[in-house]
Amino acid sequence: MIRANNIAILTDFSLSDNYNGVMEGTIRRFNKDVNITYLSGNSKKFNVKSASYLLYTGYRFFPRKTVFLVVVDPGVGTERDALLVKTRNYFFIGPDNGVLYPSIIEDGIVEIRKINNPKVFLSKEISKTFHGRDIFAVSAALLSTGVETEAFGDVKSQNDLYKYELKYYEKINYGLKTKVVYVDNFGNVTLGITSREFKVKENQIYEINVKGLKYKVTSKRTFGYGEENQLIIYSNGYGFLEIGINKGSAYHTLKTSEGDEICLEDYTQGDSSPST
Repeated sequence: MIRANNIAILTDFSLSDNYNGVMEGTIRRFNKDVNITYLSGNSKKFNVKSASYLLYTGYRFFPRKTVFLVVVDPGVGTERDALLVKTRNYFFIGPDNGVLYPSIIEDGIVEIRKINNPKVFLSKEISKTFHGRDIFAVSAALLSTGVETEAFGDVKSQNDLYKYELKYYEKINYGLKTKVVYVDNFGNVTLGITSREFKVKENQIYEINVKGLKYKVTSKRTFGYGEENQLIIYSNGYGFLEIGINKGSAYHTLKTSEGDEICLEDYTQGDSSPST
């Protein structure tokens, strides 16, 4: 019997509506003693890419056997599958739209189940638009009480999962081409590459190309070493390369968002002149 004492919720439901609260109430109908934590109840709306980053950078800090209940689901009610995934250390419940993929691949998939057994739904008549309550929350609660994974539905092959690769880069000239994977509330722009994969030299000037515009960025250890309005690049708290401004917003300067391509090159090696 599996008993998971912790459920961590990640949604884009926001804090002003009652959807998060209703999901939590639904969970407690089945397991009033389970510990519930919010990885985030206010992820960016409809943005599977940013939610995937939040989950990937957050899951490993939770106790083993935590159930991650992820409802960032712009395809709710369509043909996309509802999933329960057992990995080496955790359980993940959410839509098959790529949001779970980087995390479950990294932790190591043990078993994948479609949640398609009506016996684990909240009722015979489920909402077409609120699977977070009627399918996902109930499944997380039942799993936490010890219900075995085979009760939830059919086995699904890893090959049939919707895939989303969080990390992406390819080498070019004196640097690399990558993409934006997350923009946080401060306007810091996270890139799809870690500082292990590309080591920036401290106080080195780099050139970035974003949507055809070029900017200078200087590598620093942290925000406090950046000058006013200076774009800096550094390793963020999760090991990803990130572009920011000390007490400012790199997002407002670069006007970029998740999925945009960014080229990063050593400025001292190139011949071009940044426009900013």
